[in-house]
This record gives sequence, C-alpha cells and structure tokens, in this order.
Amino acid sequence: MTILNNILRIIVGFTFVLSGIVKIFPIEPFEIIFVDLGISNFLFAPFIARFIIAFEFFLGLSIIFDTWFKDFIYKLALASLVLFTAYLFFLLTTVGNNVDCGCFGSFLSLTPIESIIKNIALIVLLLFIKRRYHINGVFKYLPFVFLILAFSSVFLLNRVGLHNLQGIEVNEKVDYSTLPALYQMDKKVDFSKGKKMIAFFSNSCSHCLNASRIFSSISKGQDVHNLYYVIGAKTDQSLNEFVDKSDSDFPIIWIEGDEFFKYSGGRLPAIVYLEDGVIKKKWFGDLFDVEEVKSYLK
Repeated sequence: MTILNNILRIIVGFTFVLSGIVKIFPIEPFEIIFVDLGISNFLFAPFIARFIIAFEFFLGLSIIFDTWFKDFIYKLALASLVLFTAYLFFLLTTVGNNVDCGCFGSFLSLTPIESIIKNIALIVLLLFIKRRYHINGVFKYLPFVFLILAFSSVFLLNRVGLHNLQGIEVNEKVDYSTLPALYQMDKKVDFSKGKKMIAFFSNSCSHCLNASRIFSSISKGQDVHNLYYVIGAKTDQSLNEFVDKSDSDFPIIWIEGDEFFKYSGGRLPAIVYLEDGVIKKKWFGDLFDVEEVKSYLK
C-alpha cells in the first residue's frame, strides 16, 4: 500500500511539474490567454503567466517529495485544481469544446472536457493520498526551497520581455504595387490609398508567430479591417500551418521566393503603417507596444 501511495503521489506531483514545464517554451500562447480573458493587458500578462507556471512547479515538487507544510500544500493543490476546473467550465460554456484549453501548452492539446476529467482524477487521487508531515530536520524547510527554486528558475529560463517598444517615426513613400494578389483571391490591394497596416511575417520565424497571435487577440476585442499579412513561405502547406497556429483570419499576401525580404527589409517581424502609400511608422520584433499599434488599427 505504501508503494502504491508513493506512485500515486508522484503521478500527481509530476502532472503539476509537467504542466508548468511545457508552457515555458513557447510561453506566449499562455500569456495571451490572460489578455483574451480580460484579466490583464500585454504588459502584465507575461508576469501572470510565469507566476502560475512557477506556482505549478512549486506544488508539483512539494507533492513529489511528500512535503505538505502542515497540510497547507495539500489544501493549496486542491483549491488550485478546483479553480482551474471552474475556468474550464467557463471556457466550455462560452467558447465550446472545440478549443485547446492551454493546460499543457503546445506539448499536448486538450479540450476543456478532457482537462476537466484530468483535474477531477487529480482531485480524487489527492483525496486518497496519505501524507507525511515533516516537522523536524531539514525536510520541514523543503517547501521554502522549492518556492525559491520554482520562481527563480521560471523567470530566469524565460525572461520577461515587456511589450513597450514604440514605433519608429517614418515619412517614406513606398511602392507596394508589385506585391502579389491576395492569397486564394484574384484581387490586388491598392496600398497607395487610405490608411493601411502591413505585417511582414515568415512562417519559420517564431517571433512572427508570436506577433501574429497578438494581432489575433486584438481582433477579438475590436474590429480590424485595415491589416494585411505578407507572409514568406516556401509551400502552401507551411503557409497554412502558420495561419492555423496563430488562429488568424486577416487577408494574406503570399510570397514564395526570396523577394519577400525586398519588401520586409530583412528584419522580422516587420510592421508598417501607411497613409496614402507613405510609411508613417514602423515596428520591428514581437515586443511592440500593443496599445500603440491598436490605435492605428481600424
């Protein structure tokens, strides 16, 4: 019975640790969840995401090593599972079951129902696990060691990048008339008229994928009609994989060859805002000031 109890305890603890590890890289999809829920903005979401991951590490390590800190860890683990399950029910009722809950990051896709079942199983195991209480010696200090280890490792392994990079002021006339027609549409966009924004992405660029996910999140909170993606991809399949991963539905211009970099300027991701064919602002990278970019989207 002791061996079985140890196995069950390690399974529960390892699930918490695994859930945290697989969300570290990439961490951006997990960060965006808090923005989409309205809990945070892009500036503070990176901190919330890392705090929760570190919290999962802390709980998992404490459970694996049978250190419960006078039942505090036990109650904390149960409370967190109940809270996560409540969120999953909210997700199920508002969005449906055909979504990835994000519980295991990009490592494993679980629907809300699958994750609810997983959480219920963990709660049941926790209720039946027999716990030891280390009140003497070095063991009673292990939770504090795990707490420091969990938070320091998460914030060091994937350091916070604040979305606060301002755009570069530009006043440059450009000719985008040679860009191909919209993907799967026999229609060219006239970038010489009106206010438009172009995001230059490569399907093999992880920062481009992060930026694309940010735009997808923005579109959930406001209507966006002046944003166009110009994506460099060698095949139709790789192009669609990029779009699917970022959950985007913006108009796309697909460029297969190396001429893509002639338009993007060689730095990715590159985002430009134009007024009547004149570039007014440029942003590079995926840590752009989201609120600033949103002010140019309509």
